[in-house]
Amino acid sequence: MWEIVEQAEIAAPPRLVWRIVTDVAGHAELAGSGEVRGIRIDGPLAVGTEFEGDVHVGEVGAFASRNRIDVVDEPTEFAWTSYPPLDDDETEDHQIEVHWWFRLAPNWTGTALEHGVRVPPPRAGAEEFAAFLDRTDRLSTVRRGMIATLANVKARAELSVR
Repeated sequence: MWEIVEQAEIAAPPRLVWRIVTDVAGHAELAGSGEVRGIRIDGPLAVGTEFEGDVHVGEVGAFASRNRIDVVDEPTEFAWTSYPPLDDDETEDHQIEVHWWFRLAPNWTGTALEHGVRVPPPRAGAEEFAAFLDRTDRLSTVRRGMIATLANVKARAELSVR
């Protein structure tokens, strides 16, 4: 399993930070990686709601990811799972699940915000997937994007309280 967790201290109340991180349609503007190009969501902010993301990963190219909201626990946790598309020669056992989350906690300065991602190995093709991650240094790219995402949330939230 691969997991990355990054944190930021934000000088804004948790409810304000919550509104920013749960604006799913606005995630393309928040995403520090620049890989999320657009989001389409038609349902409510609720467990089970699905949305689609237009993504461009340099090593892979452009694709649409399916996503499902897994946790909406206002104002402490928002989580969703992304499912990149399968190649024509792959089965459901090859499906990669990318679990993302934001966790918020009040603190003396405002909000402690955690941004995390966890990717369990697929049931089939795990060795090939691990080799891809190593060959492309994908985890470093994702970590840099997450740090930039947190900086974007921080800037937006702190600007709103001024």
